[in-house]
Amino acid sequence: MLDFETFRDSLADRYRVDRPLGAGGMATVFLAHDIRHDRPVAIKVLRSDVSEALGRERFLREIRLAARLSHPHILPLFDSGEADGTLFFVMPVMQGQTLRERLAAHATLPVHEALRIAAEVADALDYAHRHDVVHRDIKPENILLHEGHAVVADFGIGKALAAAAGSDHATMTQLGVVVGTPAYLSPEQAAGDVVDGRSDLFALGCVLFEMLTGTVAFTGTSTSAVIARRFVHTPPLVSSLRADVPEAIAALTARLLAREPEGRFATGAEVADAARSQHATPTPGTFAADPAPDRSIAVLPFANLSGDAENDFFSDGLAEELITDLSSVQALRVISRASARQLKGTTKGMREIGRLLGVRYALTGSARKAGNALRVTAQLVDTSTDAQLWAERFSGTLDDVFDVQERMSRAIVAALQVTLSSPEDARLAARPIRDARAYELYLKAQELVRRYGAPVDRVLTLLDHAASIDGESLPIRALRAYVKIMQMRAGMRTDEANLAEAEAEAHAILAEAPESAHGHALLGFLAYERGDLAGAVRGLTAALERDASDADARFFLGIALQAAGQADAAFAVGEQFLALDPLSPMAGVLLGASLWFQGLAEEGLRPLAFAMTVDPDNPILRWTIGYTHVLVGQWEAAREHAEWMHTHVPTMPYTLHLRALVQAHDGDRAAALATVGAVGDMTYDAHLTFHLAEPYALAGDADTALRLLADGVERGFYPAEFMARHCAPLAPLRGTPGFEAVVARAAERVACVFA
Repeated sequence: MLDFETFRDSLADRYRVDRPLGAGGMATVFLAHDIRHDRPVAIKVLRSDVSEALGRERFLREIRLAARLSHPHILPLFDSGEADGTLFFVMPVMQGQTLRERLAAHATLPVHEALRIAAEVADALDYAHRHDVVHRDIKPENILLHEGHAVVADFGIGKALAAAAGSDHATMTQLGVVVGTPAYLSPEQAAGDVVDGRSDLFALGCVLFEMLTGTVAFTGTSTSAVIARRFVHTPPLVSSLRADVPEAIAALTARLLAREPEGRFATGAEVADAARSQHATPTPGTFAADPAPDRSIAVLPFANLSGDAENDFFSDGLAEELITDLSSVQALRVISRASARQLKGTTKGMREIGRLLGVRYALTGSARKAGNALRVTAQLVDTSTDAQLWAERFSGTLDDVFDVQERMSRAIVAALQVTLSSPEDARLAARPIRDARAYELYLKAQELVRRYGAPVDRVLTLLDHAASIDGESLPIRALRAYVKIMQMRAGMRTDEANLAEAEAEAHAILAEAPESAHGHALLGFLAYERGDLAGAVRGLTAALERDASDADARFFLGIALQAAGQADAAFAVGEQFLALDPLSPMAGVLLGASLWFQGLAEEGLRPLAFAMTVDPDNPILRWTIGYTHVLVGQWEAAREHAEWMHTHVPTMPYTLHLRALVQAHDGDRAAALATVGAVGDMTYDAHLTFHLAEPYALAGDADTALRLLADGVERGFYPAEFMARHCAPLAPLRGTPGFEAVVARAAERVACVFA
């Protein structure tokens, strides 16, 4: 057994060993600090009995070979050795999660993401195989997801174990050490034959099968049964288990799983090429190819049969409230309101709508209001068959509208055979805004706020009008507070008073209604604005647990994770947002921006282009797509969006940022500095502070750029990998001591944010 204190003391001149990060069957991983290089590291310490069986010379020989591997998708080895009778090796500390952890949280991955991971692992394997290193233990636990990319760990260990097992099989068996993991072993490795790189490709096929289907390709009741199964069992085509997997991808996976090595791909490069030929980033128009869950539903806008366009507010509000109600039921996946609104007045058939939105069911209906009399009809349709599951007609008065809506929500839940929990039952009965007209005014105000460039006076007038009808209800109070935060976010205000007032309202709402999503969401928004990204994630997650339809909370959860350097998690939120709201422009914005932080900005143009077709007059969308063009060097397109913003929202700080970038690129240094200088220092918005550094860097004012970058990192925007590698406007600063110091501080914050 490892004596921690003795081990720690034996390395004290080189490493300051802190605490264990995790343990497996063979080793324990410790967090440590590399004293000489002043950096955090992870030290993997083998069990003493395993160390003894391996032998010092054999272990160090294989580790030295693995340490020569230098590839972006291979976890580097910094050091290795023996201390206190145990063998160890040293690696960088990686942020993110393992593929196993990702699969534990989401049983299957989107097809495009599974292909990307497979291609990156194949790249790593191809490089290692060309350098005569076979991994021998490819599995989800050894694939790290760091900044959105796959990184393969533990090269060299498998060969050392194989050599030890060959020379002393009985001892290794007694120790319970298996060379490779049974579920992922190739037939030749399981049989003890000589293996080459094609054995690793078989294991990669097992991993790809699991990513796509959520099931392990080879299972059994015991280790020996699992191993034996690969000699007699051919896994089914993944396309037979998951409808959205194209036949070409199913064939790729099947070829990787060929029983004989000759039937597989010859090299990892071939696998990577084949996977990338099928790779595509999801867009709002194509996301619905994922199979629709059995309890997924879209509530389409109700047709207004009153003959009076003024009554549109009533039919729209009814659909909105039904969406809110049904979103509170955990067993349902409900398409959010932004996507549903895109289908108002559509002539598309139910089957096409089901495919477009990725839902099994759709609710359609109509509303007729004459004076105070009200008649509503509704039908629940199975989009896969066009069959009507339920239909009903409701009659009453305008005062009964929310009672009618509640009755419809409960009828839909019953038709889908869902049993409500007590909290869900209570939420269906709750009516925060009781008047239909007030609710419509609230929805108009909410939509204006989401556009960033909306006149604040117009928003507040709508809310005042709603409050005069229905009183100062929780949603109205929360939206007023949110407006104050958004003024800071858009650069309209810079003083702390706005945030202090919003915070006081958030606490008041929580005290009055602790289970309401509004208070939690406000605290999340405030935490983000103040740079407390862990607090932002906590608050926004709590809000979404209470109201899954809150598009603002989901959007800000994604950008908080981006700011914290959690690119993989941010991308996952973007995908989830797009799944729930496939026609929403803001879902496209979040997904497109998330790809910046993975170094895939060009792929982000696809969801952003679709968002532009839906909402071309949205200033924040214009900035996002313009900045994406900057990142990929498409300056003419960036100029077009900068000029649109200058025409429509000339004083918005993001307008000045984008224009200054274009001017700096054009060589007009004086104009660029004058434009960005007009923004002034932002007191609280870390995101904007970071971006203001970019035109200064591009225009040659390195001192101001570095000051703003450092300020942005301290205030709460520190995606270190994006800064170091992917942010094109910062290129003039790279390699300078000041910039490297800022990036190092950002990396330090990334490492600590969720520790």
